[in-house]
Amino acid sequence: MSSLYFKNTLQINQPFSNNKSPILLFDAKTLDISQFNLPDYLSPFELQIINRRKSTSAKQEYLATRLLLKYLVITSHPNMAGIKPCNISSEFNLQTSKLALHINNSHTVINTCISHSNGFVGAALNPTKAQFGFDIEKISTKRPFEKLAKHFYHTDEIALITKPTNAEDQAKHFFRIWTLKEALAKATSRPIAKLLSPNVFTELTCTQLNASSSVVGEFDISVVSEKSTDWQCSLINLAILGRAIAFK
Repeated sequence: MSSLYFKNTLQINQPFSNNKSPILLFDAKTLDISQFNLPDYLSPFELQIINRRKSTSAKQEYLATRLLLKYLVITSHPNMAGIKPCNISSEFNLQTSKLALHINNSHTVINTCISHSNGFVGAALNPTKAQFGFDIEKISTKRPFEKLAKHFYHTDEIALITKPTNAEDQAKHFFRIWTLKEALAKATSRPIAKLLSPNVFTELTCTQLNASSSVVGEFDISVVSEKSTDWQCSLINLAILGRAIAFK
Protein backbone atom coordinates (compact mmCIF):
# COMPACT_ATOMS: atom_id res chain seq x y z
CA MET A 1 0.00 0.00 0.00
CA SER A 2 2.82 2.42 0.87
CA SER A 3 4.26 1.98 -2.65
CA LEU A 4 1.44 4.20 -3.97
CA TYR A 5 2.92 7.15 -2.10
CA PHE A 6 6.20 6.84 -3.99
CA LYS A 7 4.49 7.39 -7.34
CA ASN A 8 4.57 10.91 -8.77
CA THR A 9 0.84 11.68 -8.96
CA LEU A 10 0.87 15.39 -8.11
CA GLN A 11 0.16 17.48 -11.20
CA ILE A 12 2.85 20.01 -12.05
CA ASN A 13 1.76 22.59 -14.61
CA GLN A 14 4.41 24.13 -16.81
CA PRO A 15 3.94 26.72 -18.10
CA PHE A 16 1.88 28.43 -15.41
CA SER A 17 -1.79 27.41 -15.15
CA ASN A 18 -4.17 29.32 -12.88
CA ASN A 19 -6.35 26.43 -11.64
CA LYS A 20 -8.83 26.65 -8.76
CA SER A 21 -6.47 25.35 -6.07
CA PRO A 22 -2.99 26.42 -7.14
CA ILE A 23 0.30 25.96 -5.35
CA LEU A 24 2.73 28.36 -6.97
CA LEU A 25 6.35 27.25 -7.32
CA PHE A 26 9.13 29.74 -7.91
CA ASP A 27 12.92 29.95 -8.03
CA ALA A 28 13.71 32.61 -5.42
CA LYS A 29 17.31 32.80 -6.61
CA THR A 30 16.07 34.79 -9.62
CA LEU A 31 15.14 37.70 -7.33
CA ASP A 32 17.61 40.56 -7.06
CA ILE A 33 16.64 42.11 -3.71
CA SER A 34 18.48 45.33 -4.52
CA GLN A 35 16.08 45.98 -7.41
CA PHE A 36 13.04 46.11 -5.12
CA ASN A 37 11.89 49.06 -3.05
CA LEU A 38 10.72 46.74 -0.28
CA PRO A 39 8.22 49.17 1.38
CA ASP A 40 6.20 49.00 -1.86
CA TYR A 41 5.74 45.23 -1.51
CA LEU A 42 5.98 44.36 2.17
CA SER A 43 3.94 45.53 5.15
CA PRO A 44 5.72 47.27 8.06
CA PHE A 45 5.54 43.99 10.00
CA GLU A 46 7.08 42.04 7.10
CA LEU A 47 9.81 44.65 6.69
CA GLN A 48 10.85 44.02 10.28
CA ILE A 49 11.05 40.28 9.60
CA ILE A 50 13.02 40.46 6.36
CA ASN A 51 15.48 42.92 7.87
CA ARG A 52 16.29 40.32 10.53
CA ARG A 53 17.26 37.81 7.87
CA LYS A 54 21.05 37.69 7.63
CA SER A 55 21.76 35.86 4.38
CA THR A 56 20.78 36.90 0.88
CA SER A 57 19.16 33.51 0.25
CA ALA A 58 16.95 33.86 3.34
CA LYS A 59 15.85 37.32 2.20
CA GLN A 60 15.14 35.99 -1.30
CA GLU A 61 13.00 33.14 0.04
CA TYR A 62 11.07 35.46 2.35
CA LEU A 63 10.37 38.06 -0.34
CA ALA A 64 9.50 35.39 -2.92
CA THR A 65 6.92 33.63 -0.73
CA ARG A 66 5.25 36.95 0.16
CA LEU A 67 5.13 38.06 -3.46
CA LEU A 68 3.53 34.73 -4.42
CA LEU A 69 0.89 35.01 -1.69
CA LYS A 70 0.04 38.59 -2.66
CA TYR A 71 -0.08 37.63 -6.33
CA LEU A 72 -2.64 34.94 -5.45
CA VAL A 73 -4.76 37.41 -3.46
CA ILE A 74 -4.73 40.03 -6.21
CA THR A 75 -5.47 37.59 -9.04
CA SER A 76 -8.01 35.32 -7.31
CA HIS A 77 -10.07 37.95 -5.45
CA PRO A 78 -11.60 40.45 -7.93
CA ASN A 79 -12.49 42.87 -5.14
CA MET A 80 -8.80 43.06 -4.19
CA ALA A 81 -7.38 43.53 -7.67
CA GLY A 82 -6.35 47.13 -6.97
CA ILE A 83 -4.89 46.61 -3.53
CA LYS A 84 -1.23 47.50 -2.97
CA PRO A 85 0.98 44.56 -1.95
CA CYS A 86 2.24 46.51 1.08
CA ASN A 87 -1.34 46.59 2.39
CA ILE A 88 -1.38 42.81 2.66
CA SER A 89 0.50 41.48 5.68
CA SER A 90 1.49 37.90 6.49
CA GLU A 91 1.64 37.00 10.17
CA PHE A 92 1.94 33.65 11.91
CA ASN A 93 -0.97 32.75 14.19
CA LEU A 94 0.39 30.83 17.17
CA GLN A 95 -3.06 29.58 18.18
CA THR A 96 -3.86 27.98 14.83
CA SER A 97 -0.26 27.28 13.76
CA LYS A 98 -1.09 28.90 10.41
CA LEU A 99 0.46 31.74 8.44
CA ALA A 100 -2.41 34.15 7.81
CA LEU A 101 -2.81 37.14 5.52
CA HIS A 102 -4.38 40.31 6.90
CA ILE A 103 -5.75 42.98 4.57
CA ASN A 104 -5.49 46.61 5.68
CA ASN A 105 -8.83 48.27 6.54
CA SER A 106 -10.58 44.91 6.28
CA HIS A 107 -11.61 42.07 8.57
CA THR A 108 -10.49 39.59 5.90
CA VAL A 109 -8.05 36.95 7.13
CA ILE A 110 -6.84 34.27 4.70
CA ASN A 111 -5.01 31.13 5.80
CA THR A 112 -1.99 30.21 3.74
CA CYS A 113 0.71 27.59 3.40
CA ILE A 114 4.31 28.13 2.30
CA SER A 115 7.43 26.02 1.99
CA HIS A 116 11.01 26.62 0.87
CA SER A 117 14.19 24.65 0.40
CA ASN A 118 17.51 25.80 -1.03
CA GLY A 119 15.99 28.75 -2.90
CA PHE A 120 13.00 26.87 -4.33
CA VAL A 121 9.75 28.14 -2.78
CA GLY A 122 6.04 27.40 -2.88
CA ALA A 123 2.95 29.26 -1.70
CA ALA A 124 -0.80 28.67 -1.62
CA LEU A 125 -3.93 30.29 -0.21
CA ASN A 126 -6.38 28.29 1.88
CA PRO A 127 -9.40 30.62 2.22
CA THR A 128 -11.82 27.83 3.19
CA LYS A 129 -9.50 26.72 6.03
CA ALA A 130 -9.60 23.16 4.75
CA GLN A 131 -7.14 20.59 6.06
CA PHE A 132 -4.23 21.22 3.71
CA GLY A 133 -0.47 21.34 3.79
CA PHE A 134 2.45 20.91 1.44
CA ASP A 135 6.20 20.65 1.75
CA ILE A 136 9.27 21.03 -0.46
CA GLU A 137 12.64 19.45 0.24
CA LYS A 138 15.79 19.23 -1.84
CA ILE A 139 16.77 15.61 -2.50
CA SER A 140 20.38 15.27 -1.39
CA THR A 141 22.58 12.19 -1.14
CA LYS A 142 25.12 14.24 0.82
CA ARG A 143 22.98 14.40 3.96
CA PRO A 144 23.26 11.41 6.35
CA PHE A 145 19.68 10.40 5.55
CA GLU A 146 20.09 6.74 6.58
CA LYS A 147 21.48 7.76 9.98
CA LEU A 148 18.70 10.33 10.39
CA ALA A 149 16.04 7.80 9.42
CA LYS A 150 17.29 5.24 11.93
CA HIS A 151 17.27 7.90 14.64
CA PHE A 152 13.85 9.43 13.94
CA TYR A 153 11.72 7.28 11.61
CA HIS A 154 9.44 4.29 12.17
CA THR A 155 11.05 0.88 11.57
CA ASP A 156 8.76 0.20 8.59
CA GLU A 157 9.85 3.49 7.01
CA ILE A 158 13.51 2.65 7.61
CA ALA A 159 12.99 -0.66 5.80
CA LEU A 160 11.53 1.16 2.79
CA ILE A 161 14.47 3.58 2.71
CA THR A 162 17.20 0.96 3.02
CA LYS A 163 15.60 -1.53 0.62
CA PRO A 164 17.11 0.05 -2.55
CA THR A 165 20.78 -0.74 -3.05
CA ASN A 166 21.85 2.65 -4.38
CA ALA A 167 22.09 5.92 -2.45
CA GLU A 168 20.06 7.92 -4.98
CA ASP A 169 16.93 5.78 -4.57
CA GLN A 170 17.40 5.65 -0.81
CA ALA A 171 17.53 9.45 -0.73
CA LYS A 172 14.38 9.70 -2.86
CA HIS A 173 12.52 7.44 -0.41
CA PHE A 174 13.84 9.31 2.63
CA PHE A 175 12.80 12.72 1.35
CA ARG A 176 9.43 11.50 0.07
CA ILE A 177 8.62 10.25 3.57
CA TRP A 178 9.92 13.53 5.01
CA THR A 179 7.77 15.74 2.76
CA LEU A 180 4.72 13.60 3.53
CA LYS A 181 5.33 13.99 7.27
CA GLU A 182 5.81 17.77 6.96
CA ALA A 183 2.75 18.18 4.75
CA LEU A 184 0.64 16.11 7.15
CA ALA A 185 1.90 18.16 10.10
CA LYS A 186 0.82 21.37 8.36
CA ALA A 187 -2.55 19.95 7.29
CA THR A 188 -3.42 18.78 10.81
CA SER A 189 -1.69 21.66 12.69
CA ARG A 190 0.50 19.22 14.59
CA PRO A 191 4.18 19.78 15.45
CA ILE A 192 6.46 17.87 13.09
CA ALA A 193 8.17 16.37 16.17
CA LYS A 194 4.94 14.46 16.88
CA LEU A 195 5.00 12.84 13.42
CA LEU A 196 8.64 11.81 13.07
CA SER A 197 8.46 8.40 14.77
CA PRO A 198 4.91 7.28 13.76
CA ASN A 199 4.45 5.53 10.42
CA VAL A 200 3.29 8.33 8.11
CA PHE A 201 1.33 5.94 5.88
CA THR A 202 -0.68 4.71 8.87
CA GLU A 203 -1.23 8.31 9.96
CA LEU A 204 -2.51 9.29 6.53
CA THR A 205 -4.95 6.36 6.55
CA CYS A 206 -6.22 7.28 10.02
CA THR A 207 -6.78 10.94 9.13
CA GLN A 208 -8.52 9.97 5.85
CA LEU A 209 -6.62 12.68 4.04
CA ASN A 210 -5.41 12.50 0.46
CA ALA A 211 -1.69 12.61 -0.35
CA SER A 212 0.02 13.20 -3.67
CA SER A 213 3.63 13.90 -4.52
CA SER A 214 6.01 14.64 -7.35
CA VAL A 215 9.55 15.69 -8.17
CA VAL A 216 10.52 19.00 -9.78
CA GLY A 217 14.18 19.00 -10.73
CA GLU A 218 16.05 18.06 -7.55
CA PHE A 219 13.15 18.84 -5.22
CA ASP A 220 10.52 16.52 -3.75
CA ILE A 221 7.04 17.98 -3.18
CA SER A 222 4.16 16.43 -1.25
CA VAL A 223 0.62 17.69 -0.69
CA VAL A 224 -1.77 16.42 1.99
CA SER A 225 -5.36 17.61 1.80
CA GLU A 226 -9.02 16.75 2.10
CA LYS A 227 -10.14 14.32 -0.59
CA SER A 228 -12.68 16.78 -2.01
CA THR A 229 -9.95 19.24 -3.04
CA ASP A 230 -7.76 19.21 -6.14
CA TRP A 231 -4.47 20.95 -5.48
CA GLN A 232 -2.10 21.37 -8.40
CA CYS A 233 1.32 22.96 -8.66
CA SER A 234 2.23 25.60 -11.21
CA LEU A 235 5.67 26.92 -11.98
CA ILE A 236 5.66 30.71 -12.19
CA ASN A 237 8.35 33.15 -13.22
CA LEU A 238 9.24 36.75 -12.46
CA ALA A 239 7.59 38.10 -15.63
CA ILE A 240 4.20 36.61 -14.72
CA LEU A 241 4.46 37.90 -11.16
CA GLY A 242 5.27 41.38 -12.43
CA ARG A 243 2.11 41.59 -14.53
CA ALA A 244 -0.06 41.51 -11.43
CA ILE A 245 2.32 43.16 -8.98
CA ALA A 246 3.78 46.15 -10.76
CA PHE A 247 7.52 45.80 -10.19
CA LYS A 248 9.18 49.21 -10.15
